Amino acid sequence: MILSSKVRLILALSIILVIAFVSISIINYRTTRYAVRQEIVFSSLPLLRENIYSEIQRDFIPSINRASLMANNSFLIDWSLAGERNEEQILQYLQEIQNKYGYFSTFFVSAQTKKYYHYSGVLKKVSREDSHDDWFFDFKESGRELDLDVDTNQAANNMLTIFINYRVEDYQGNFLGVTGVGIKMNNFTATLQEKQKKYNRTIFLVDEHGTVQAHPNKELIGSISLHKQPGIRQIADRILTRSDEPVNDSYTYRNDTMLVTSRYMPNLAWFLIVEQDETEALSSARRNFIRTILVGVATSIVIIILLIVTINHFQTRLERLAVTDELTHTANRREFHSQLERRLARYDRFKTPVSIIILDLDHFKEINDLQGHLQGDKVLIKCAEILQENIRPIDLLARWGGDEFVLLLECPLEEALNSAERLREHLKKESIRVSMGITEYRGSETVESFIARADSALYKSKQAGRNRITTS
Repeated sequence: MILSSKVRLILALSIILVIAFVSISIINYRTTRYAVRQEIVFSSLPLLRENIYSEIQRDFIPSINRASLMANNSFLIDWSLAGERNEEQILQYLQEIQNKYGYFSTFFVSAQTKKYYHYSGVLKKVSREDSHDDWFFDFKESGRELDLDVDTNQAANNMLTIFINYRVEDYQGNFLGVTGVGIKMNNFTATLQEKQKKYNRTIFLVDEHGTVQAHPNKELIGSISLHKQPGIRQIADRILTRSDEPVNDSYTYRNDTMLVTSRYMPNLAWFLIVEQDETEALSSARRNFIRTILVGVATSIVIIILLIVTINHFQTRLERLAVTDELTHTANRREFHSQLERRLARYDRFKTPVSIIILDLDHFKEINDLQGHLQGDKVLIKCAEILQENIRPIDLLARWGGDEFVLLLECPLEEALNSAERLREHLKKESIRVSMGITEYRGSETVESFIARADSALYKSKQAGRNRITTS
């Protein structure tokens, strides 16, 4: 199917318009997405990480300092060196710290007797045979001064507790045991939940091995490792780099991009990790993108409709101008020839008679010379109106030349002559005198000879004194 020029133009403009809207929308969305990502990765997420880091430090540092003071307390060292003879003294000491600071647990585990002293009494003796006591022997052998351990508190119905363990040594640096305090994990988990809700970010802490130590979801604590979690395991080694410089990274999981920032907390020997779902962060940008596309499509449709209406309007005007005389609004010479060819084709098929009348305004030059061209134009217009009003709808009136008109009629010569006489009388009433030449198509002649015979008849009317009709 061959498309018209108009359809091709509208189609091309529509495609350009839609492509332009979609391209601009995509570029704007990608620019926005890049800007949002940069802002999250290099601004909001690091700032949030530092804020949370400070808050956690504020929560833990006082407890770490008190555990340090306990480990360096001369009473505890001297009591241990003296053979731990009076157990009431250590229990009273632990009770005083618990009462003063409100800790969930205060304890001292002796390296000599393996007794686990709790502020409420002697809890047990630690043993290598009990896996629950591995923390003590691991800490002893590690040589570390401080360790944070998330474990169940056997003195409190196995409630999950963050233990701040501090190394106790004598004056020569020999290992005497471990002392410290315990903080309810429920309290810290509630704090993380509040922060997560407040900042709309996932916040958790892992140890140096990547095991989750603190998380808003308590079920994940101690049971999940970064190295085994889908998605984040891609960047686990980079996150768990002990460095003073924070790590900013990302990973993909289930077609979602997660932006991650982490920082090592040397006082806790844990890593603080803050995650944000980029897909969720970009939801507003995606909604704007969809709205832009919809508005663009709607606007494109409106513009295309207006374009079609405008093109049709101007095409109609152009088509009319192409076949219409601008002054008299009758058909022009081109349209006359087009219509004549159709009528002659019908004559060849159905033998429908065809006649033409060529008329010329008498003494029209004198009107232009004496009254001006504007008055001459008015006479031409008036003449065209009278002729148009008094011919049949199937007849065609065309302007042939300056002051000449031609009528195309489907009728024999005799009927055309009657029509010419009637038209001449109507024009005469308006003081318009005309000379006419009439002829009928003979079937075997050319278009040129057909018109020439009518023109010759007109010439004879003029030579005979004008204001008359001659047939040929």
